[in-house]
Amino acid sequence: MSCAAVSIDFVRLVAEQRVIVCCGTGGVGKTTSAAALGVLAARQGRRALVMTIDPAKRLAQAMGLNDLDNDPQTVAVDASGALSAMMLDTKRTFDQMIETYAPSERIRDTIFENSYYQQLSSSLGGSRELIAMERVLEIITAGEFDLLIVDTPPAQHALDFLDAPQRLIDLLDGSLTRMLIAPYGVAARVQFNFFRQSSAAALKFMERLSGVEMLADLSNFLLAFSSMFDGLKSRSAKVMELMNESTTSFLLICAPEPVSLGQVNQFAERLEREQIAISGVLVNRVHPRVAGDSLTSDDIRILDEVAADSTAGRRFSQRVSDAVAEARALADADAHALAALKLSAHPSLSIPHFNRDLHSLDDLAEFAEILAGR
Repeated sequence: MSCAAVSIDFVRLVAEQRVIVCCGTGGVGKTTSAAALGVLAARQGRRALVMTIDPAKRLAQAMGLNDLDNDPQTVAVDASGALSAMMLDTKRTFDQMIETYAPSERIRDTIFENSYYQQLSSSLGGSRELIAMERVLEIITAGEFDLLIVDTPPAQHALDFLDAPQRLIDLLDGSLTRMLIAPYGVAARVQFNFFRQSSAAALKFMERLSGVEMLADLSNFLLAFSSMFDGLKSRSAKVMELMNESTTSFLLICAPEPVSLGQVNQFAERLEREQIAISGVLVNRVHPRVAGDSLTSDDIRILDEVAADSTAGRRFSQRVSDAVAEARALADADAHALAALKLSAHPSLSIPHFNRDLHSLDDLAEFAEILAGR
């Protein structure tokens, strides 16, 4: 099937939605697209917030800011609405979550002081996505913004952004965790002997490598953190409910390349199975078709006259012909790739190749104009 003929109505999208999740693989202009959507929303009179989970600083640069942090910063944009931007700080948000939901100061301090918490809150797989979901829920619940645009980290699978938090919770709340929660205090030797006899070979290796203290430290952390499992599960369920609401939609972003287009097809199939709304497909950096088949004799004569004094080895008209042929080849390659986009059920929009990096508010405004169909 060919690429969908129906174009996305981005003006309506930013006017009606409460959450737009931009997802796709790396290197397809996802962050820039999210920022341009924010500009468009502000021009429609909405209070928009663009939140990036990608630690790269592209969003700040594109909005003319020196840096972004965990708190929304106002972007100076000429619009009837307002635009803000932020970059997720996983460690800071995790700390705030512990401060808020730990059942007591003693448990809070135990978690903060534990070395395993430092690893969990900064680099353990799934922790960034877990905290992103927490931050999304906080922002929507606070009601300060009309629209939240989420620039997700690059992913090979559509729902990594949603699946990773649950996988992390399941890991922390699994049977191995319950075994490790057994205290290593006065009965440390008895408990440890039981654990040693029933644990996996990998953890036996950890025992030999680091001793009982390592497992005791891990057990203490899990014991303290387990008091928050129910709260994490409850909030994770609320986030999934939010993702399935009619005012939340996913925007799939890709490039006109076979691999990128194939992945966005997989994204769409997975989202459809989960019954999560897809607002459409945005294809960035598409080379436009070149009008005409070749230069006419009059074109060649005029070009040669203009460049009559040129010392170049080839005629100017030949160089122009080569450039036109190259542009046509790039456009044909993109058109061929887009023909394989099996998303006829979803609207799409192709964004022309800009031939430059977009790194200013003026660039984003131009992008937003294209999104608006102007």
